[in-house]
Amino acid sequence: MKAILTVGLLLAAVPAALAAQDPLLAAKDLYASASYEEALTTLAGIESPAGEIARQVDMYRAFSLYALGRTAEAEKVAELLIRREPLVELEEAAPRIEAMFQNVRKRLLPVLIRSEYRTARADLDGKKPESAKVHLNDARRMLASAQKLGAWDEGLADLQVLVDGFLDLTHAADQVSPPAPAPVVSPVASGPAQPIAPPLPVQRVAASSSYGPEDDGVTPPSIVDQRTPAIPGQLRRILKGQTGTGVFDLLIDETGAVQQATVRTSIHPVYDAFIISASRSWKYLPATRNGTPVRYRKSIQITLNQE
Repeated sequence: MKAILTVGLLLAAVPAALAAQDPLLAAKDLYASASYEEALTTLAGIESPAGEIARQVDMYRAFSLYALGRTAEAEKVAELLIRREPLVELEEAAPRIEAMFQNVRKRLLPVLIRSEYRTARADLDGKKPESAKVHLNDARRMLASAQKLGAWDEGLADLQVLVDGFLDLTHAADQVSPPAPAPVVSPVASGPAQPIAPPLPVQRVAASSSYGPEDDGVTPPSIVDQRTPAIPGQLRRILKGQTGTGVFDLLIDETGAVQQATVRTSIHPVYDAFIISASRSWKYLPATRNGTPVRYRKSIQITLNQE
């Protein structure tokens, strides 16, 4: 009987001993037993956490602060965690804590997505396609989360076109040799549009003179008229059997007019020129920054469907 009691006492002491050796495990146990202040004290004693340990320390710190009613502090910790890992998944969190994290994520995602896209573009400009691909994929996942959470606006919709387009280009570059420069036709040029335009270099607009969906604090332009006119019979015969989706980059000026159009992903040279010509008559409410109209780089997708 004495031996059985001794074994039982030893077995009961095992969790306590493990907890003493692992302060994170101890903090989790204290949180589970509603000892929130003690859990915070134990978490504060964990020196220089990193990686997975840091993620769990911040997570349970936020849990404990929220349970104590210290909501503002809990949200600050949640913000630090989400900035470090935007799509972090919580461990067995109560629904109200899940909701708090989702609200913080919803507020932060637009800023984090734009930052991720800017990093990807810097990598592309620096001829580092593999690194750019990682950041573009991260941006795509965050865009999907933002749409699901309702943190969606016209700027993020524009940014999604850019992210998807650059990802398509990086995938294509993995399989084929570098493509020829994309054709560019300026809609402000006079005279009728030519059916087939020769390839011209893409015209880059200085970042200081225009804004885009990656810029914070800019309200994107709103569509007034972006109609694609009916395809004429002669052009329809040329395009017989052709389908596909293209990406067109627009520069919309301070009046809401299309100042420049660029074919980034071609559908068909003839149809591309048709769209560029049509863009001359498109009209938008101009983008604004601090209430002042500004030039804006907008990307749109157009699908050729002859059904």
